[in-house]
Amino acid sequence: MRLMSPRGAERAVVLTMRGLAGTFAVVGILFISTPNGVIETLDDVGDWFGGFVAGPATSEKFWLALGFAYMVVITGLALVVSIDVRRYRPLLLVLAAGKAASSLAAGAFYVFDREVFIYLANFVVDGSLVGVALGCWAILGRTEVEARAPV
Repeated sequence: MRLMSPRGAERAVVLTMRGLAGTFAVVGILFISTPNGVIETLDDVGDWFGGFVAGPATSEKFWLALGFAYMVVITGLALVVSIDVRRYRPLLLVLAAGKAASSLAAGAFYVFDREVFIYLANFVVDGSLVGVALGCWAILGRTEVEARAPV
């Protein structure tokens, strides 16, 4: 059963990647410009659900620099994929791998270190983004197979 045309699938992936690129860029800028503000804001969100330990302040600039660099890289990946989704489809797997690593690390920190809301939120959000990246990869693969199939 065909849910969307190959052209529609490509357009959906382009729009998804451009939206993610914009989001990653904004979050990266927030991380580098106000890292403690991000943590405090998510602490406030966690308070709505109750029972979370406050997130640790960002005092280690080395790790902050690495986190910002990661946001720049994933912004670039999403933008490059959006330029030519067929050609750069394999980069969706790289994006999914990065998001899986981020999600699983945050989940492990939540379970084995401290029950901090920002760890749980990162686990859920980045885990969801793994699904988005793999979903885009799968949609493009499915339409590629359909395009090659005899009619």
